[in-house]
Amino acid sequence: MIRARWAPGMAIAVAGMLLLPACGGDDESPASDTTAADGGSDGGGGAFAVDTGECPDDATAPIEGTVKIGTTLPLSGGAAAAAFAPVADGLENYIQFANDSKLIPGVTLELKIEDDQFNPTLTTPAVEKLIDETQVNLFSAMIGTANNQAVRDLLNEECYPQLFTNTGAPIWGDVENFPWTAGGLPPYNTETAIYVADIQQEFPEGATAAVFHVNSDFGDAYQAAFSGLAGDAGIEILDEQTIENADSNPPSSQVNAIASEAPDVILAVPLGAQCPSFLTEVANAKAANPGWEPRIYITSTCASTLLLAISGAAADGIFTIVTAKDANDPANAEDPAVAEYRAAMLDLGFPANGDFATAAAGWTAGELTVEVLRLASESEDGLTRASILNATRSLDYAFTLARDGVKYTMNGADDPYGLESMQVVQYDADSKTYTDIGELVTDFEGQTELP
Repeated sequence: MIRARWAPGMAIAVAGMLLLPACGGDDESPASDTTAADGGSDGGGGAFAVDTGECPDDATAPIEGTVKIGTTLPLSGGAAAAAFAPVADGLENYIQFANDSKLIPGVTLELKIEDDQFNPTLTTPAVEKLIDETQVNLFSAMIGTANNQAVRDLLNEECYPQLFTNTGAPIWGDVENFPWTAGGLPPYNTETAIYVADIQQEFPEGATAAVFHVNSDFGDAYQAAFSGLAGDAGIEILDEQTIENADSNPPSSQVNAIASEAPDVILAVPLGAQCPSFLTEVANAKAANPGWEPRIYITSTCASTLLLAISGAAADGIFTIVTAKDANDPANAEDPAVAEYRAAMLDLGFPANGDFATAAAGWTAGELTVEVLRLASESEDGLTRASILNATRSLDYAFTLARDGVKYTMNGADDPYGLESMQVVQYDADSKTYTDIGELVTDFEGQTELP
């Protein structure tokens, strides 16, 4: 059941949830039994206590009346801005919804978004502006691995919560050195390990593979994980091709180079509009090389069915992972959580033909943020930056759009990754929907170190 306490008359019943996005902790840990009867979180973050000994005094000062949430998103600057625009809509709408529904009694939420154009050199001045001028209390849902990393030192030194980062880089699990930073998406290493396991099952005698990825920390994380696991899995990597973040040209030469090797499998890590562009080029290469039908695994950041639909038949049969219910899928129209989410978004001005699935990443980040603010406000310490961080590190929460069996769960340094259960799915271009492949993968629940 859900803790997302919708407005009166909007009751929802959902079992478990995403993204982006459950790691079970040690059974003897105080955080292992924090789920309330309604499926939401219980307690105020008391299972984890961040060390504030070297923090400024304001890290433990009471926050009263208004909580200011800051974030940086690519609102302009090309492909990334277009791809992630719905995330900003979802985040803004959930904060508005939370205020309208008075989800935190006596508290008004203010969200301030600064545009960093997906350029990490612009993220630091944007964050400094949010601290110095807007005087935010915390940061949440910032997009981009390099962007979040650019300000991680600053935010940890100044003791500002950097929460639910819209990136699955494994570096967000370093609680010892960066306790104030917590990830929001499934770890890329774990996602890749799930693909490798599926490849092993499909090709028990071994397989050849190629990797296509964005030339960035984001793409490098997938490539490194795949390379590290390939040998033991009997996978021979024949080729690796890259594309730059801002490159909007079809990757014809890269895909043709891959096609010349005719690998059994392709791991693809494009970005935004590069997702359909890559798939279109693969379709062209397959037509030029009859008999070559590679099994394609594409990053979960490309998982929006509306984004894949741009490719038409070229996207048919691709594999990815999901943690949330597909809010774009007509088959989910009667699902209570999806129906209420879509209705709330429409009431707040989201277009009826908009990408509800991508917007859900922002909505869910907003929901998680509001939940930890609620927990912190109810804790013995009251609402402070430190109590917000403590509530996050002890969170055990079934967010609204979560698939059954998926939750966002952390247990301090013992379990620093919030989302580790994932469902492998295959895209059908005719219906523009996903089919589940096998059962929900829960093998990585509660792991301190990633594959």
